[in-house]
Amino acid sequence: MDTSRDLLVERLVQLIDRWGLATPAIAFLEANKPISFVGSQALLMLQPIADFFVPRELTTDLAALLADRSQLERLIANLETMQSRE
Repeated sequence: MDTSRDLLVERLVQLIDRWGLATPAIAFLEANKPISFVGSQALLMLQPIADFFVPRELTTDLAALLADRSQLERLIANLETMQSRE
């Protein structure tokens, strides 16, 4: 397991939970799972523009997360677990 990806997944789960968007996030991720790789490539393509708003490391890590189906599944599972605790 990659520690930076683990931290990114945990950070995303906490952020989504804090905003109260767990249910919409789960639905969005599940619906777009088949095209997540295309989304990761689009994010990399738009990275020069995104660098004005967020650090390059974040966009690279997000693109890697979207490209890796197992990490995406883990994000969804962690969101569902967080949601079931409430």
